[in-house]
Amino acid sequence: MSKDVDDVSCKMNSPSKSTPNKGSSKTKGSAKSSRKVQNVWISWQRFQSTLRIVLESEWEQKKSDAVSYLRQVQEIFEHLSWKLMLLALTPMLSYLSIFKTYPFWKQVLHLPTKPHLFLPVIEHWLFQCLPHQILSRMSNPLFDLLAAVPYLLHFSVPVLFIMYWLTCRRSRGVNNIYVYLWCAGWVNMIAVIIQFLMPTAPPWFNDSAVFDMDGQLISAAPNEAAFQRIDAAIGRPMFHEIYGQSPLKYGSFPSLHVAWPTVVLLHQPWISNKVGLLHVIWISWAALYSSHHYLVDALGGIMLVMTVKFCMNYIWHPFQTQAVVSKPRINYQRLNSCSRTV
Repeated sequence: MSKDVDDVSCKMNSPSKSTPNKGSSKTKGSAKSSRKVQNVWISWQRFQSTLRIVLESEWEQKKSDAVSYLRQVQEIFEHLSWKLMLLALTPMLSYLSIFKTYPFWKQVLHLPTKPHLFLPVIEHWLFQCLPHQILSRMSNPLFDLLAAVPYLLHFSVPVLFIMYWLTCRRSRGVNNIYVYLWCAGWVNMIAVIIQFLMPTAPPWFNDSAVFDMDGQLISAAPNEAAFQRIDAAIGRPMFHEIYGQSPLKYGSFPSLHVAWPTVVLLHQPWISNKVGLLHVIWISWAALYSSHHYLVDALGGIMLVMTVKFCMNYIWHPFQTQAVVSKPRINYQRLNSCSRTV
């Protein structure tokens, strides 16, 4: 009996487990959620400040880069003499004005309009074959692309070459730019005069032209020749738009496509002479592969450039640099010592 009383008293005296309070748990949960929101807000503020600092530093860097680039461009063009540049561009500007006004000169001077068809005869007599026909039989999409690249870059070659000399050679390349423009201008001028007076049909015309009994043209292939496959592949008449706008349709000889890289080759080409020679070979192959030119056209363009360059070197051009004759250096100490010994 006493044991039961003791057990009851022990249970009464022992600390009872307190039941959880629902109100306190809700306050704890709300406190935790508020802390999370506060932490997220603090993190967002830090991210904003960091992003602002990064953007400001990046803006300052880009601004300083732009200012330095503009200074470099200004330094590049400081070496140019605009009077000499205009003089160097005179033959090229004259060529462009004459070439673009070909219909006017054709009417005024009564220039021939029918093309001469003797180029394949000369080519077969020289090489006993027509090299462009051999190359055109190897047509495939890869070769079409390789041939299209130098033709697309052709019109940008003078600008790229000048920018190369201005950026890489600075003041050392200024006189070479004048000489290059003068040579290129006269090459184009003489070539277009030859093409005006003696129009010659390109291979794509001779291989596809159909004439009637009276010698009138019935049909011929389009001006873009083999590059029509590129237009068909991309679904856009890119080459047709380029060559369809040319006022001079029969200007196969001499080839200016080959002449322009040859002018670059003779005026210290970019990277090395091997790269310049590779460019000449590349575009010569492309001209024959695409049936735009005969091999004699390519050789004629090369010979024309060499002739103009020969006349510039051994006859005259306005940018000849006079050799600076340096005064002989006299070693006075050695001279005095020699006089004493004497």
